[in-house]
Amino acid sequence: MEAFSDGVFAIAITLLILEIKVPQVGERGSPGALWQALLHLWPSYLAYLLAFSTILIAWIGHHILVGQVRQVTQRMLIVNGFFLLTVSFLPFPTAVVAEYLRSASGSAAAAFYALINLLNSLAFFLLVQTIIDAHPDSLALLGRSRRDSFLGIFWCLACAGLALLSPVASLLLVAGLFVWWLRP
Repeated sequence: MEAFSDGVFAIAITLLILEIKVPQVGERGSPGALWQALLHLWPSYLAYLLAFSTILIAWIGHHILVGQVRQVTQRMLIVNGFFLLTVSFLPFPTAVVAEYLRSASGSAAAAFYALINLLNSLAFFLLVQTIIDAHPDSLALLGRSRRDSFLGIFWCLACAGLALLSPVASLLLVAGLFVWWLRP
């Protein structure tokens, strides 16, 4: 389960960079034009950083969870598959944010990103609960992960609503959730 999951994480994190396209300024474009075109890609850089951080933190959390598993059950495999589905989908909302953040659709793009992260939090919560159910002695170690992922569901829902007012603030608050999850 861990080896397969690590492969999915590696592919998902690699796909993120493929969404950032090299700007086209032509062979005779000036250095200033290239710098301007590179700066114009800031939504792509922001989306990449957010999604990379999301996947990295999900991988760290997954690693901690799997360390508690002594015997893999069919239910664990199914719930883990759902979690990996949400992780491997993250490059798509990242690309949507990068494409539309500066447009009138920026709020919809940020809300979509937050809602996909909500699904990711839900899937992680279900995985934690599944592992705790199979290994009740892991509750002491995994209880905080369960609580944090449950709170993440509502946090991302709030961020989706905030996206209607400020897409960038919504994205930054989704990132704030991941900073929260990294605390020791």
